[in-house]
Amino acid sequence: MNLDKYIEDLLYRNECVVIPDFGAFITSINSANINSEGIFTPPSKSVSFNKKIKKNDGILATYIADLNNISFDEAMKLIKLNVSNFNNDILNKKDIVFKKVGVISFKNEVTEFSSYNSVNYLKKSYGLSSVSSSSIKRNKKKVAFSSFSKYAAALIIGLVISSLVYNNELNKTAQKNIIAYQQADLLIEKEIQKATFVIENPLPLVKMIVKENIGAFHVVAGSFSIEENSFTRVNQLKNKGYKARKIGQNKYGLYQVAYSSFQTRAEADIALEQIRVLDNQAAWILNKEIN
Repeated sequence: MNLDKYIEDLLYRNECVVIPDFGAFITSINSANINSEGIFTPPSKSVSFNKKIKKNDGILATYIADLNNISFDEAMKLIKLNVSNFNNDILNKKDIVFKKVGVISFKNEVTEFSSYNSVNYLKKSYGLSSVSSSSIKRNKKKVAFSSFSKYAAALIIGLVISSLVYNNELNKTAQKNIIAYQQADLLIEKEIQKATFVIENPLPLVKMIVKENIGAFHVVAGSFSIEENSFTRVNQLKNKGYKARKIGQNKYGLYQVAYSSFQTRAEADIALEQIRVLDNQAAWILNKEIN
């Protein structure tokens, strides 16, 4: 099993793909370009090779393991086998070819890498290819004004000047009107300040009673035969931070006190769990509408 396909996939997703104990493929992004011949090249990722980056980052082994449903250690064994073959090729001065990525060659003890430009590893440019376009030549023609055009131009200039003069007069009139309005407002304000208003028969006050919507699900803290004890319990719970209240008498005439009331059973259930842990294991939920 060679590593070509795995490296190719990872180059689309990562800036660096390390082959442990061998080297790393590094990508860099190139901007879109158009040359002098009118050929447009979309943004792309170029690939280079650095033999000094050898430390295992786990990306290649994890990808191989996930794709083949094998363990990480088994994936590492496959990588080491490939690296051993690469080292043999180096000793025998053979080129190491990675399909759709490039060729690593060793000449005069120097590592050289030639990338293939046929594949663009930038995901945003996936499927885009270079496009050539021919240049567009435009002929500049001098257009001679006819006598009619001259008259039309003169008429337009005249209209513009007339419009400016008219607008100037309107502005002057508007300013005069504004001054007059301001003076009238001052007079009216003085008269209002002098006036005294007496209301002999004021309207009666309207009292509105808004019913508090406290919810029909109550986490009950206890029931008391003496009403005073229920007030004491409410105050105790409020001091602990609960929105405690009395929720009336039950059919036995006992005064019931709730930790809090909720709109839904789900909210009450959540509160009940917390209360049983923090304060009272005997707490329970009562479903009752309060008038």
